[in-house]
Amino acid sequence: MRTFRKSYYLLLAAAVLTGVACSSGSSEENNNSGGNPGSGTGSISEINGTTIDPNNNLVGLISDASTGKGIPGVPVTDGYTFTQTDANGVYQFKANRYCRSVYYTTPANYKVAVDQNTKLPLFYSTSTIDKYQTNRNDFVLEPLPAVEENFTLIAIGDPQCKTDSDVQRFQNETIQDISSTIASAQASGQYENAYAVTLGDITFDNTVQWDPMVKTMSNVKIGSDYLPIFNCIGNHDHYAGSSSDYQATENYVTHLGPTDYSFNRGKAHIIVMDNVVCTTTNGSTWTYDAGFSASQYNWLKEDIELVENKADKVVFLCCHIPFRAGSSSGGSNVNKDKYYDEVLNLLCQFKEAHVMIGHTHYPQNYIHTKKTCQGGLPVYEHVHGGACGAWWSSNLNTDGAPNGYSIYEVRGSGVYNWVTKATNHPASDQMRVYDGNAVYSGSKNYSYSWTGGGTGGSSNIKVNGLSGLAGCFVATLWNDDASNWEVEFIQNGKTTPMKRVTSNLADMCAVSFFFNELSKNTTTWTKALMHYWFVKAESGDPLSEKNWFIRATQTVPGSGAKNVYEVSSLQTDFSGFAAN
Repeated sequence: MRTFRKSYYLLLAAAVLTGVACSSGSSEENNNSGGNPGSGTGSISEINGTTIDPNNNLVGLISDASTGKGIPGVPVTDGYTFTQTDANGVYQFKANRYCRSVYYTTPANYKVAVDQNTKLPLFYSTSTIDKYQTNRNDFVLEPLPAVEENFTLIAIGDPQCKTDSDVQRFQNETIQDISSTIASAQASGQYENAYAVTLGDITFDNTVQWDPMVKTMSNVKIGSDYLPIFNCIGNHDHYAGSSSDYQATENYVTHLGPTDYSFNRGKAHIIVMDNVVCTTTNGSTWTYDAGFSASQYNWLKEDIELVENKADKVVFLCCHIPFRAGSSSGGSNVNKDKYYDEVLNLLCQFKEAHVMIGHTHYPQNYIHTKKTCQGGLPVYEHVHGGACGAWWSSNLNTDGAPNGYSIYEVRGSGVYNWVTKATNHPASDQMRVYDGNAVYSGSKNYSYSWTGGGTGGSSNIKVNGLSGLAGCFVATLWNDDASNWEVEFIQNGKTTPMKRVTSNLADMCAVSFFFNELSKNTTTWTKALMHYWFVKAESGDPLSEKNWFIRATQTVPGSGAKNVYEVSSLQTDFSGFAAN
């Protein structure tokens, strides 16, 4: 959904989306039922009592499965503009020349419609849109017994599967861990009404993996129910064999539907958008920028304008590439063409706003302190580590955080709680504690220390240490931020506050593992962040200290919920780092 060069104006794509049988015809008697869209072409003069303007080529009825009556006020879009169903549940408007499908924003009081074969969300038409014909697509929605005031949103960063082995790990590790974790929690009354969304880079510049990845995300069981997995497109999901950004999204659209869409659950409005701007391709991968086109920004404005009572709702904007350095809310590299600043301003109309991001292959929380929502909280950006970590090379992201995903509990109009969940670890595993005096080496004899850093690889990649960590306990918390966490060192009943580092630092143990055991040789594997906390050991030798533990307490902004995590042992080697 971009602004395109004139040379592409004749390349209107009418991708046939998979997974649904569609009915066709030009009369009202050919309506489809069962929650799946129907299609039709030809001259249609009336639908459910509404006269159809012959200039409109996208038409249809959205009805209630239990009553058969049309549902008024449902937003409907072609990905470029919006309309709403009228009092009879009928929508009609003219398709944009680049329209691939027509689709709706799921109302909060209706179930998320899913494909009956895959159980993936199906809120869009699946028949070819012909701009020279009248395209009729009807949707039948099943009402919920009650609005889901409380629900769970699972955020999955970067599966990024290139090989069959990658897909198998995603299936056997990530998906299975999500399924068992949520099912176990639901048995005790937690994590009810679960939905998931990937945050881009589902594949890794390999179209062969589209079908296997769709299969892997299909029919995911949570107890006796299924987990609907929504999806977001990433830069590596744009097909590099294409000649334009628009064409590059066709594989994604064919398999998973629209790139820009929204849905409602409870008092939450959830938006998913493509914020990858492809620029040039070498045939294997795209170079790209981050941001939105003017067309996308206008679509988002229309989407948000149609949300009622925004000041009493929470909004999630799910994209792939981070905002954190691209707006005037804190970053210094402001590019107005990105529309990041304007988009954040739109989000501030809500009581609470969360930007959900992937892309980086390391977790990072960023608070947009200059962008305040109606409830008084700033926009909170969650940069999620990869499900694949550092491209399935190990069990680590590039900063040393574990492979994983995140779970958000939404209650009413805000996020009540969230946790970064390490794959195949209990949810209580939120940090590692190191000896600041330690030196880490390995099979290639590259040495790294917290105080002096180190150099490794044939390219002599240098990593800086921090001399002030000598004699200290060093804790790394991969879900922390500078405002909402308190970390304490407790020994023999005495509590000492720990300090957070104020300059970027790499996990020296993880860097040593990458260079010594995985033979890495670029700066990608030396990612430095500030989620480290330290305190001086009384003896200056953490290894010799007894009767201690470190307690990290997170206070969730808005709800005030507290999460307390404790560790009482040191990570002294590469245990748990290697792929299983």
